[in-house]
Amino acid sequence: MSLSAIVVFVLLLMPRDVEVIVRVQLPLERVMEEFESPENIRKWFKPTDSTGYPLTIEKANPFEFIFVHEKSDTKYPQHIVVSPDTTDSKITKIVYRYSIGFFKGEFGKLDEHTARVLRQLGDSLASTRYVYGYNIAEATVTDSSFLFQQKLVKREDEQQATKELFDELVAYAQKRNADYNGVRIFYSQPMPQNQVALYGSIGVNNFTPTEVEEKIQYKMMPYGKRLLVMDFEGPYGKTRDLFSILEAYKRNNGLVSMAIPFQKFLSEGYGFADTQVVKSRISYPVF
Repeated sequence: MSLSAIVVFVLLLMPRDVEVIVRVQLPLERVMEEFESPENIRKWFKPTDSTGYPLTIEKANPFEFIFVHEKSDTKYPQHIVVSPDTTDSKITKIVYRYSIGFFKGEFGKLDEHTARVLRQLGDSLASTRYVYGYNIAEATVTDSSFLFQQKLVKREDEQQATKELFDELVAYAQKRNADYNGVRIFYSQPMPQNQVALYGSIGVNNFTPTEVEEKIQYKMMPYGKRLLVMDFEGPYGKTRDLFSILEAYKRNNGLVSMAIPFQKFLSEGYGFADTQVVKSRISYPVF
């Protein structure tokens, strides 16, 4: 065997270090949830059946997790570091270092599996459906002219009061020849003493000036400005909980509120019962 062939053979036998770095545009706290929750780990790690090594998780320090694979008297630890990216505070890094070598055997399969699933986890964490449970997109304001009204009512009267609020808006639009275009947006906010504040608007095509003392006001939304949007179909009562999802997305991406969030009714009507299945678009104006 020639000297060059021997050198190549020796190099092939020598272990080589590999560093896997996955960057995720989420706060550290959210990424850590994937490693601190056994339920989450089971979703994405999926231990390889071929090696048959049961997995336990240890925490070495606030940022380091040790995946311990154990079978009989054999233990194989893998160190995974989750930490903030020093170049961008909105990014979290997942780092895994391991070696490749001829004598690694089935441990090499474990390393390859872990490297692969960490990259896949990074892809999953880039998906709003995986992180928040819904597809969240950015759009722009297209409906800009509205007649607006708000009411403060008892919680148990919300459904009927919502219907009355929109009935009054539609009647006012007809009276003023405002040309109601069918757009209905709404937001409700719990208040003290078992009350709820209702904010309702309908889209109009004609400029409809209103006096300051009128309970119904003509308002403009900033056309072309950014919106976070999330479509929903299900029981109307659940829509109240969806605004917190957009709030979390806004916070995680360093966005700032431009106005109160709202839902745009895509189903016909208004004044829905909590159990009624509706289609709506949850929106949040942001900078």
